[in-house]
Amino acid sequence: MKGNDFRVYAKYYDQIYLNMKDYEKEAKIVKRIIEKFGSENRTTLLDVGCGTGEHLKHLCLDFECTGIDINRNMIRIAENKVPDARFKVASMIDSRLRERFDVITCLFSAIGHVQTFDNLAKTIKNFHYHSAEKGLVIVEPWIFKKDFIKGHIGLNVHEGVNIKLARMATSKMTKSRWIIYMHYLIGEKGEIKHFTEIHEMLASDYKDYVEAFKSAGFTEVIYLTDDLWDGCRGLFVAKK
Repeated sequence: MKGNDFRVYAKYYDQIYLNMKDYEKEAKIVKRIIEKFGSENRTTLLDVGCGTGEHLKHLCLDFECTGIDINRNMIRIAENKVPDARFKVASMIDSRLRERFDVITCLFSAIGHVQTFDNLAKTIKNFHYHSAEKGLVIVEPWIFKKDFIKGHIGLNVHEGVNIKLARMATSKMTKSRWIIYMHYLIGEKGEIKHFTEIHEMLASDYKDYVEAFKSAGFTEVIYLTDDLWDGCRGLFVAKK
């Protein structure tokens, strides 16, 4: 298969992560944070980098939800999975929607796909633009640059009735980007296929996120690390 075929990535995304993540628990924690730090009468929520819609499946029970993702195939899966939400193919960096939202979430380190600090600053400014008066923004950052482990190899395995999947990944750090090399083995319909992906991610640290939030005009920014879910990389919570 061709490298960087993100259509294939979308197809197998849920097989990789549904066994790893408790999306319902994560959504409950996000709701609790909204209740704690937000004002009353918050009804609309925008999930940025929504992927296949797993968080929105649960957040839709309490909010009028919209999801955006740059991956069209992810959006197609999300539309079928969460019919009560609205979805749009759009970039988190420079999209312009026609409404403001009481809450904006960007979870599971989707923010890392902006790749550069300049794009991070543009993205956070875009969140500010789409936030309603006194809006709340919740962002789970990509792994901080200081936590990079040279030579680390990650492995994820899924074994179902009709499909078996293994993904191995390693990465390197440049001055400005975190580059991840992923190799997949997919066993399905009597065949074993291999494909690769290269993800160029954001190489930044805590202070860079704070700077981006402050320069965008958010009046209060806090970073939560306690009482979250397993594997969470912390949550930035900002108020407009």
